[in-house]
Amino acid sequence: MLHIVLVTGELSGEMHAVELVRSIKGSVAVELSGIGGQRLRDAGMHTVYDYRDISLTGLSEIFSKLRHIADAYKILKRHLEKTRPSLLILVDFPGFNLKIARLARSLSIPTIYFIPPQIWAWRKKRVLRIKQYVDKVISVLPFERQIYEEYGVDASYVGHPFASTLRLSNTKEDFFKKTGIGKGCTVVTIMPGSRENEIRRHMPVLLKSVEKIKGRVGRLAVLLPLADNIDASALDRFREGLKDCTVIRGQSCDALAYSDLAIVSSGSATLEAAILGTPTIVIYRISRLSYSIARMVVKIKHISLPNIIAGKEVFPEFVQRMPPEKIAEKALYMINNGKDSIKKDTDEILARLGRYDSYERAKDIVVEFLEKRYGPLPQTP
Repeated sequence: MLHIVLVTGELSGEMHAVELVRSIKGSVAVELSGIGGQRLRDAGMHTVYDYRDISLTGLSEIFSKLRHIADAYKILKRHLEKTRPSLLILVDFPGFNLKIARLARSLSIPTIYFIPPQIWAWRKKRVLRIKQYVDKVISVLPFERQIYEEYGVDASYVGHPFASTLRLSNTKEDFFKKTGIGKGCTVVTIMPGSRENEIRRHMPVLLKSVEKIKGRVGRLAVLLPLADNIDASALDRFREGLKDCTVIRGQSCDALAYSDLAIVSSGSATLEAAILGTPTIVIYRISRLSYSIARMVVKIKHISLPNIIAGKEVFPEFVQRMPPEKIAEKALYMINNGKDSIKKDTDEILARLGRYDSYERAKDIVVEFLEKRYGPLPQTP
């Protein structure tokens, strides 16, 4: 039986990896192992290391997790040397995964990169490393394929999964009833991020911004969807400020779709908000050291995916400097202008993404790659 090793290092990457794994296992008989979390274990992948100990944001945060990163590398290195898998699939998490790609090349293990590094934002030399160590790139952003191909990298675009997979769990009426939102309320969703260090940095600003909005819009309802991987205890230090917020587990799609405004930490949630057509303010703060380094190497005007895809500011961004007064002022303007004010731009973003079965297309590329290398594959019973 063919053996695939898959490596991801954060929640958003794992969520995409799970769907790819399910598509692969539903088509061909393969064994899967690698680095992941509970979702991948539930999908049938044996994990040799849990990514939660190596998930990080920013550059300076690496120092606090160097021991875990070194342990993960050693464990995966031994696993690759012992199993010599038919294929290595890397999902996002470039700082770690590019080192694994280099290791795999030294072991003659073919490698596919699904959701590759954002070479258009960071150091261009990364694309040269990808060209050297990666056999195939599967991109989910519409402009990436051309950039990779200009450097001679074999790349395919499968569409962004969010464009066709976002699903609402409740009607607006049912959702409001479950969350206790009354008629006539202005609804604001705040999302500090899916890592504890993001929550620590963003929650004070979010709560102060909400406090300045309150009283200027009539009745205000504030929703805080907590990421599944975050323990509720991460909010303990903010308990006083959260007394007027409704904390919900997951349900971020419903919260975003039915809100008049969202204030969201930069990440995949910003693209969800754009697809759902929700007026959104993007915030982000990292350590001073990380920011100083990033300013030297990042070559883009915007940090959020909707703005990058649109090529202009659709969602206002507050990066590093996040004055609650300014955020509240922008929030009130966007609430008063409503969802129609951004509809043309969000429709254009969705058109550029296209609507594809991204995981199925990615699976087809993986299967075709394996068939060219190993011949006909055993089908799933």
